[in-house]
Amino acid sequence: MPPKKKPSDVYVNVTKSKKSSAKKKTSSTEELEEYGFTLGRVLGQGSYCKVRSAIYEGEEVAVKVITRDKLSHEFSTKFLPREIEVLSKINHENIVKVHKIFNFPKKVYIFMELIEDDLLGYVRSRGRLKESEARHFFEQMVSAMKYLHSLNIAHRDLKCENIMIDENHRIKIIDFGFCRSTVDSNKRRRLSETFCGSTAYAAPEVLQGLPYNPMMYDVWSMGCVLYIMTTGMMPFDDSHIRKMVQLQLKR
Repeated sequence: MPPKKKPSDVYVNVTKSKKSSAKKKTSSTEELEEYGFTLGRVLGQGSYCKVRSAIYEGEEVAVKVITRDKLSHEFSTKFLPREIEVLSKINHENIVKVHKIFNFPKKVYIFMELIEDDLLGYVRSRGRLKESEARHFFEQMVSAMKYLHSLNIAHRDLKCENIMIDENHRIKIIDFGFCRSTVDSNKRRRLSETFCGSTAYAAPEVLQGLPYNPMMYDVWSMGCVLYIMTTGMMPFDDSHIRKMVQLQLKR
């Protein structure tokens, strides 16, 4: 098993700028440059965050910029701290590599390796994959998820859009916004109750609002990804959730 990163190697909690004074405040962008990161173009944008390019040690990387005042209370107090904690300690060749996480009072910057192609686009451009290629990708996904589950971490948002493919045909799992621990403080297994992830990849118990095993949810989602790779189609029509659940339970 790959060694864990030490949180101190990755996570930086910035409560006060190195150079700030009463007369002049240093912006987060200027502060990032002090650490060797220069922000670049916008690559994508969501409701509460942007993904931008950046330069770090002469290499182009990606950075997820999360604006705190755009987050819901639940996301700010529960989901974001979990994402930061998990990304600070995981290390696997099939999980996106995080270089640094800067936690500013108003924004969070997560710097990671830049990979621009995802599995969804890959399948759309080629149609269903050959069995050997689908197996190659699936084995890597299984390796990454086995690693996460060994640390008692569930992803809970596995989908083709969250599986990137680098130039070496290696997959990288991204987006840990819905991840969580699968055990309590006493190391006892616990169920999840929050609906999260994408409907098309969700297990029937999740869609029905029942307590669910988050690791088993990951396994179900992996099966959906495998189906998409080998058929070029979605396993279920998610336009009508009730009918979708009925079909899931019949198969």
